[in-house]
Amino acid sequence: MDKKKRRRRIWIWIVSGAGVLLALIIVCNVVGKKSPTPEVSVIDAKPGNIVSTVSGTGELRAANQVDISAEMVAKVQKLYVKEGDLVQRGQVLCVLDDASARSSHNLNMANFSEARSANERGKVLYEEGLISKADYDKLSTAYEVARAQLSQSQDKLEKTRIYAPISGRVVALNIEEGETVMMGTMNNAGTVIMTVADLGAMQARIDVDESDVVNLKLSQTAKVKLDAMPDTSFSAKVTSVSYMPTTTSLTATEGVTDFEVILDIVDLDPSQRPGMSVSADIVTARRDSVIVCPLQAIGRKEVEGMLQETVFIVEEDIAKLVPVKTGIDDGNSIEITDGLKEGQTIIIGPYKELRTLEDGSKVKPEQSELEWQNKKGNGSGPRMQVRVRTGH
Repeated sequence: MDKKKRRRRIWIWIVSGAGVLLALIIVCNVVGKKSPTPEVSVIDAKPGNIVSTVSGTGELRAANQVDISAEMVAKVQKLYVKEGDLVQRGQVLCVLDDASARSSHNLNMANFSEARSANERGKVLYEEGLISKADYDKLSTAYEVARAQLSQSQDKLEKTRIYAPISGRVVALNIEEGETVMMGTMNNAGTVIMTVADLGAMQARIDVDESDVVNLKLSQTAKVKLDAMPDTSFSAKVTSVSYMPTTTSLTATEGVTDFEVILDIVDLDPSQRPGMSVSADIVTARRDSVIVCPLQAIGRKEVEGMLQETVFIVEEDIAKLVPVKTGIDDGNSIEITDGLKEGQTIIIGPYKELRTLEDGSKVKPEQSELEWQNKKGNGSGPRMQVRVRTGH
């Protein structure tokens, strides 16, 4: 038993010694290893141009576009136009079956003639004292009722002929001769026979998020792109900003609040069609020849007891934390209104270094270039992008 206990103690000492030795080796390696100087990407602060935009999507429509519906239930007797035809205001577009309306009108016309004659005779008799005032009033009332019924039937007969309310082009024709059209009711939109649009003036109707709509004003310029022509952009301007949000089943389900904005298209093109899907970038602000910094370089750190927007600059290979004030942005770069001067070296990345970098840390700067830095003086500025920041 004594030999077994002795061997066990020996093995315990060996294992313990090996563990202590391994720990000492690890500690020595950690202590002896120097932290490498972080490599950072930098740029020189230079003046540039920046454009802040608000974006939205929607559809193209004619500025003057009318959906033509029937005001009665009837069969289409004759169509005088086809899709794509040009029409003039007041031109007959189609005729509905008027047999029932015409019969009713003829009956009411006969009743009106009879009531008018009876009223005229009653007036003479009343003036001669041969009938009472009450009898004459009955004849007069019957005459007025017959006249109203005649007017009503005349209106119904006229509605069997449908005229163009505006001059334009038939952009949609939804029925054929022989089909029955329905009038609209509270629960039924009715039959849209055709759509006539004046393609001489086009509009983009887009939905803009509530966080961005506050930056929109009338007459602001915009660039509109059609999904059908992705390589072409059309100039436009803001002509209307809705005061009430657009409500649809989709927006209600997703909890999204959008407002409709109408843009008048300045550059008209024969290829533009009502109903085409569009996207638009509206210019809300522009700054020329200002200090511009990449958004990735902006952080929020506590300086002198206050949480402020900051950037790191490099002076003699030392990172220096500088509080700044910002202006507009384009989703890629941001205007620096105070805190930076032209020529100062800004640390723009990488993010993992910026996240842990401390004021006064030694760094190894590596010069970088941004696209907008090479555009100074050519009137272009940074590439226009969707605005993703809402304030500072």
